[in-house]
Amino acid sequence: MQMSDVVATQVGGPRQQMSLSGPVSFRRFVGVEEWSAMTPRRSSAVGVAVTAVTWVALELVHAPTPPLFATLLGAATVALTQPNPPALSARVRGAGMSIVGVAAGASITSGVLDTIAEEPVAVILGVGSTLVVSMLIGQMLRWNRDVSGTTAAFASIAGGASGVSLMAAEYGADDVTVITVQYLRVIIVLVTVPLVAPLLDATGGTATAAPVAAEPTSTAQALLFTACAIAIGLLAARLIRFPAAAILFPLLAAAGLSLSGWFGEVWVPGWVTAIGYCVVGASDGIGFSRHRLRALTRLLPLALLQTVLGIAACGLIGIGFARAVGISDLDGYLATTPGGLPAVIAVALDSGGAIGLILTMQFLRVFVALACTPLLGLWLARRGRSDADTKAV
Repeated sequence: MQMSDVVATQVGGPRQQMSLSGPVSFRRFVGVEEWSAMTPRRSSAVGVAVTAVTWVALELVHAPTPPLFATLLGAATVALTQPNPPALSARVRGAGMSIVGVAAGASITSGVLDTIAEEPVAVILGVGSTLVVSMLIGQMLRWNRDVSGTTAAFASIAGGASGVSLMAAEYGADDVTVITVQYLRVIIVLVTVPLVAPLLDATGGTATAAPVAAEPTSTAQALLFTACAIAIGLLAARLIRFPAAAILFPLLAAAGLSLSGWFGEVWVPGWVTAIGYCVVGASDGIGFSRHRLRALTRLLPLALLQTVLGIAACGLIGIGFARAVGISDLDGYLATTPGGLPAVIAVALDSGGAIGLILTMQFLRVFVALACTPLLGLWLARRGRSDADTKAV
């Protein structure tokens, strides 16, 4: 076949097409036409199957938040196989955001506050430096022309991956890129923590107990706590409107109810949290497109490099933090890892070190990340408008 037989059309348009002379087109040859011509029912069935298989596979390897990534892939499959995929309503999206917010807020207990009171400067500096350094290194993602500064900032926030991903779209960031890079970071931390831990010194400092929890509540009480926190949070979000209010106010309401002690040891039932994660994944995945898929493929090597450098920097911060407060290097590393809480808890319990300080810093980092993300989004949005006005002048 001669080169002249290949004709490119609509270059630079919304969709780049390439056809071959002859009875069989290139798009049909590679199966694109058949893939994109699915009926809505068949497309939905494939999406459900992808979600189920991914969910089971992630559960088997003990990956974090299987519902989140499984529904993301399932919804992305539907988006790629339907010309006009359905969109989630604002109310459904808000409900998912509120559940994720309540789950994060429930982690703030009186025991966490007691630990902060014992080492206030060290804890605040440790958490703050981890978040700041992660976001600074995350600006490497801007080396890719498809990634904006806002997207790079949200993608590199070290904590609350699901909540941050939900809020990203509210402030103009590419939520699919954000959740992909966030999940990549969590996976790498989970894999590396058990490998790095034996290499670090586990001696030095004294062991501290985990925060003492109140008497566990029943499932009925947990559901009542969850419902109250969601109701209070969404009411406040309705009265005080701004992007991401649907996740921030439930988070603060849950933290307040947790500290009040009215519900004992608060927790959100796993199946309720799973619903929230499913809404997060579906809302992000349904906006997927072939253009975004190509962009993510190009971004992956840079995202991997940025993630590894960010994790290494947080590890160095942890070692410096450990030597400043008199705990072991291992405990300092575990306290400042940017994610991977299941692996962190397992190694911390096995080492018998400063478990209380480790868990407090991990919970506090997630809480601060989610609570401050709306402020970061507002600042980035205002900065973007200022830059646009300057260029216009």
